[in-house]
Amino acid sequence: MKRLELVTDLAVIKQNAIEIKQRIPDPNARLLCVVKADAYGHGAVKTAQALSGIADAFAVATPLEGAELRESGVRQPIVVLGLMSDHEDAVLSVKYDLCQAVDDARDVCALDEAALKQGTRAKLHIKIDTGMSRIGVRDFPALSALLDVIKTLKNVTVDGMFTHFCAADEDEAFTREQKSRFDRAIEAVRQAGFDPICHAAASTAMLKKGYSYGMVRAGIALYGTGVKELSGIVRPAQTLLSHPVAIRRVLKGETVGYGRTFTAQRDSLIATVPCGYGDGYPRILSGRADVLIHGCRAPLTGRVCMDMLMADVTDIPGAGRESEVVLLGKQGNEAITPDELAEKAGSIPYEIMLGFSQRVYKSWKNTEV
Repeated sequence: MKRLELVTDLAVIKQNAIEIKQRIPDPNARLLCVVKADAYGHGAVKTAQALSGIADAFAVATPLEGAELRESGVRQPIVVLGLMSDHEDAVLSVKYDLCQAVDDARDVCALDEAALKQGTRAKLHIKIDTGMSRIGVRDFPALSALLDVIKTLKNVTVDGMFTHFCAADEDEAFTREQKSRFDRAIEAVRQAGFDPICHAAASTAMLKKGYSYGMVRAGIALYGTGVKELSGIVRPAQTLLSHPVAIRRVLKGETVGYGRTFTAQRDSLIATVPCGYGDGYPRILSGRADVLIHGCRAPLTGRVCMDMLMADVTDIPGAGRESEVVLLGKQGNEAITPDELAEKAGSIPYEIMLGFSQRVYKSWKNTEV
């Protein structure tokens, strides 16, 4: 019996990818599956292996993440969406045959040098900033200058180009403007003699007609959330499990936890569960969230501690130390989703899913998919 275990169902992620691929408006668009940040907390290597028969390519944030996938046997193209931090990133990107995002001549030259030394060619994906104001080429003079530099180099290939929509689910007019800017950038790159694969649509835009280009980036939707059009179609894949380490009778008027923030309004049974903010369970959920025991909701009482939290199981018959506790996931007819916890924490599902610490035991099921 593990103190605290995060179980990821790879069959769910695979089915989510199938559902997504079937709904992309352009059937010829490639599916780029985003597995950065350890596949949003689901395990990058395991997830990529499960999606090997569906994904046309994978995306990561850093060359080191890409190297990990290559070392595990992933053979599909791997796009590094983030910029390089130093020369070693250029060496890794070339060594592991990654498609590296670039937005200035310095990084392109570093990749050219690394490719020359390794006797191969570096693959580039030019990042265009169409309104995110984060990274990317910001204007046409800068793009023209970058293309002029690339033309002089013998060891780099413009494999692709991409942009990020910053409000695809909130501001349709601005998203159209971003698309228009990207279209103009594509035309400039093609007029310069390059023929890159283009991608712009992430999870929130990939189902919109006209946004597919040659490839779409499925990220948060792979993990069961983030796209209202896919609600009820894709499902979360994580289950966070534990068992009570104590069931304590608390009399009416007694308090529970640090700060005495909870006072029992009746004689109660309080379960102590070995999960806390040291495990990545947000402290802000104190008194706001529930856990599941025997398919029933048990509200948190008192403050979430570093290593433990407490839940009121007074109304759950048979709750005991052998009872399974679900802090995230489905049990019986009830489910606690990343969206629910994120809403109660004033956060986003991304932060919930990838926020669990190293001391949480992680396992996977349906690894044969």
